[in-house]
Amino acid sequence: GVLVVDLTISRPDVAVPRVACDNLAVGRLAAAHFEERRFRRVVWFSSAWSRVHELRWRGLSERVPAERWVLAEAIPESRNDDWKTYSRWVSAKLESVPKPFAALTYGESDAARLLDAAMRAGISVPEELAILSVGNDPAVCENQPVPLSSIDQNIERGAYEGAALLARLMDGEPSPAGEILVPPAGVVLRRSTDSIAVSDPLVRRALDFVAAHLSEPIGAAQVCDALGAARSSFDKRFTAEMGRSVGAEILRQRMAKAKLLLRDPGFTIARVAATTGFCSPSHFANAFRAANGTTPGRWRLARQDGC
Repeated sequence: GVLVVDLTISRPDVAVPRVACDNLAVGRLAAAHFEERRFRRVVWFSSAWSRVHELRWRGLSERVPAERWVLAEAIPESRNDDWKTYSRWVSAKLESVPKPFAALTYGESDAARLLDAAMRAGISVPEELAILSVGNDPAVCENQPVPLSSIDQNIERGAYEGAALLARLMDGEPSPAGEILVPPAGVVLRRSTDSIAVSDPLVRRALDFVAAHLSEPIGAAQVCDALGAARSSFDKRFTAEMGRSVGAEILRQRMAKAKLLLRDPGFTIARVAATTGFCSPSHFANAFRAANGTTPGRWRLARQDGC
């Protein structure tokens, strides 16, 4: 006789109404994030395995071929905390994959564990290994040797949807036919995936230059001057490697950084514009609207509302 709304998706055998994160969409979002950065080799890394793990893995692997690394399937649970055993296993895994590659982890604890192992093995993150976690806990993500990019599961939105469903049930409405799934809010980009897998060393240098000078009024000409490259040949070389022009890449990086800064209430829109190389807030607002279909202020408000 007690009304219940489950906010997890771990026990489908228990017949109760559910509001939960769309874990398939989490995996698909990770795949799209890696595809945008041109990573062709992808792995899944987790300590355990459950229905939620499986859904995220399925969403990832249906879009990109991915190798699955699950600690619990390789090492008995009683030895999971044995550092030597774990270190040998993960070191062999890291050694076996051609670089660069990308990894989606189940959550922040797995991401921190993989980051530590990579650093001990002398693998640079994100240049050789890009790590994306799920959960977006700033206390964990931003306090790693390399800050962790993470997928925001939209947990707050899920809580609101769960409360609304419970209220409807209390008013006598019937239970929904299936699970109510809340899509993830997006990827919060930090340093651990702030890289693009490229084979051309000159293009790699160009990408690093752009990332280091986003606050400056740079364009393709300034990038070529900094690299000592001829403009005509470099433009062709960059487009062949990246599938977009130098100018398009500069804009992409500016938009990615702007979205990260907009999540911080301490940054005014004017400050975000200046930090990302726009000459004025109005110029920034127009470019942001053209790229994202909404204004910076509305985009920020939507994230604060958990939408």
